[in-house]
Amino acid sequence: MTESIAQPPRSHYVLSPAPWLGGCSDIGLRHSTNQDAMSLAVREAPTRAAVVAVSDGVTTAPGAEDASRLAAEAAAHRLVELLDRGESPASALHQAFDAANSAVVHDREYPSACTLVAAVVHEAAITVGSVGDSRAYWFGDDGAARQLSTDDSMAQARILLGMTREEAERSIQAHAITRWLGRDSTDWAPGIVDLTPEGDGWLLLCSDGLWNYASSPEELAGVFAEHAASATSPAEGAEALAAWANAQGGRDNITVVLVRITR
Repeated sequence: MTESIAQPPRSHYVLSPAPWLGGCSDIGLRHSTNQDAMSLAVREAPTRAAVVAVSDGVTTAPGAEDASRLAAEAAAHRLVELLDRGESPASALHQAFDAANSAVVHDREYPSACTLVAAVVHEAAITVGSVGDSRAYWFGDDGAARQLSTDDSMAQARILLGMTREEAERSIQAHAITRWLGRDSTDWAPGIVDLTPEGDGWLLLCSDGLWNYASSPEELAGVFAEHAASATSPAEGAEALAAWANAQGGRDNITVVLVRITR
């Protein structure tokens, strides 16, 4: 696979390693550093495949911008290596999250912390792994809208206890994550989900800087349809979504990756 890894400066950057895949990471309007990061890898032959990773550094942990970069890069590198050996996507994701956690932990005397969501795409088959609250969504051309990942957060815990999404995400410490990579983490095994859609559509990975403003799959699908679906490329669509999040207030860093899936 051909990898596309961002280099500083990180205030706003775009990656577009193939016409059917691209991403944008933006500092937002209120932070002095971009604590988000992404890493992308693609293969066009003999079959179309991609690896994508999005990480969000924990703001309260020093060095969060380094943690996210290390996690995204380590995960993508390890996924490419393992998939080229013939490892299954689920097994590769588990090992990639181990590699990402080790990269963050061993970076400094007092390691930082971050979230990570990563996906393996092979033709139309999608496998997603996640820890924390960076997300993956599926938006089908048929109107289907689905959140593939499950947050590791206080809000999600309250949803499981019966709160509505709206109530839970407005509650105290809603965005406190319950699992992460790096400092003091005891469980970084990714939650895994597989999807082989019946029709064409889009895989979207993002940090909470985007979904904070449109959390439900239906809400975010509407934003995508209005601002990104008609873009000339996935990278341009990702930039349009980052710009939309900034127009809503840009209170956090924003990272968006779009992958076009065709049957």
